[in-house]
Order: sequence, then C-alpha cells, then structure tokens
Amino acid sequence: MSKSILIIGTGSGLSQGVAEKFAAQGFTVSLISRNAQNLENIKQQLNAKGIEVTYAAADAGNAQQLSTAITNLSEFNSGFDVVLYNAAVLKAKDIFEETSASLTEEFTINVANALHSLQMAYPGLKQKQGAFLLTGGGLSVNPSADYGSLSIGKAGLRSLAYQLHERLKQDNIYVGLLTVAGFIKPESPTHSPAVLADLFWNLYNERTAVEFQQ
Repeated sequence: MSKSILIIGTGSGLSQGVAEKFAAQGFTVSLISRNAQNLENIKQQLNAKGIEVTYAAADAGNAQQLSTAITNLSEFNSGFDVVLYNAAVLKAKDIFEETSASLTEEFTINVANALHSLQMAYPGLKQKQGAFLLTGGGLSVNPSADYGSLSIGKAGLRSLAYQLHERLKQDNIYVGLLTVAGFIKPESPTHSPAVLADLFWNLYNERTAVEFQQ
C-alpha cells in the first residue's frame, strides 16, 4: 500500500513542491486549504504530473473545520504517514499596531492549530510510526518588529516543535522543523520550493534532527 502525506496550508509554492517531492517517492497526496478553487487548481496541476490527490477545504484558523477535514481525509487514506503543517499568517505589520485580538487570532493559525492538527492525525501517525513536519521561519530566531505577529508565531512554532520532538519519541513519531530563513523564490538556488522540499524529505528520511535551518 502507498504511503500518504497530508499538507495543511496548501499553496502553489513550497507545499506544491513538497507534494511533488513526496509523490516522486511513491506517496499519495492529500491537501487542506481554505480556498476550494485553489485546491482544485493545484490538484489538476499535480494530476497532470501523474500524482494522485485528494483534498478538503478548511480554514486553518477554525479548529472544527480542521477536525472534520483531517478526519475525513484520514479515513479515506487509512491514516497518514506524514503530516506537514505549512499554515501561517504571512503579513508585514508593526508589532505596536497589533492588538490582543489580532495576536490571538493569528497565533491560533501560526501555532495552536498546528498542535490541534497533530492531535487529530495522531492515531494514524502512531500506527504508522509516521512523521509530523512543520514549516518554520528565520523570524523565530531573528524577530522583527516589522513582522511582529509572525515573529511571535514562528518562535512559538519552533518551541512547539522542540517539545513535540521529545514528547512523541515514545510513540515512534518523528517531529521535524524546517526553518526557512529567506524568501521562497522558484529560481533560488537555496530557497526554491524544490530545494526546500528536498530538505523536508531529508528530515523525514533521516528522522534524527529536530530542526534544519536554511
């Protein structure tokens, strides 16, 4: 039976590169994003390359929508071997212009629902001794007041990754974080979706390091 990967927070950049990389290694691909039309477009692009895809629309800021989507896709795939949490609120805004409400709302997407997604996918990951991967950012170690909320989110996600890496060893679930310290561009020799997808594959395949920074 084919292995399967679920990518939460799907777009046409990094997540599509990861889908293509893992599919080339024999994985089936499931996708979650809030925009159903974008998901259908990405599905058609991947189908054209011979990649089998299922998807469900869900807002990464809505735990109930995520629960439903992950449960349905997990049942269809009999659990996942790999889950990648790639959702984040990517915006430039001065930290002093943020509010308690805006920070809390975005922290839910950037950090809290990463944990929620793992908890929903946990039974399958435990059964398959799978992996939970996260997309980190350089702002986690070099925060910027111009990207205040995102800096807090990436720092929180990094802390979460380190905690889960240790906590889930007892269940033979690997947790790994790819910290992307640069802008993702298609032609970049260091930060293209294809290059970063290779690094995610290495994290998954080696299952040792909690973090790799690029």
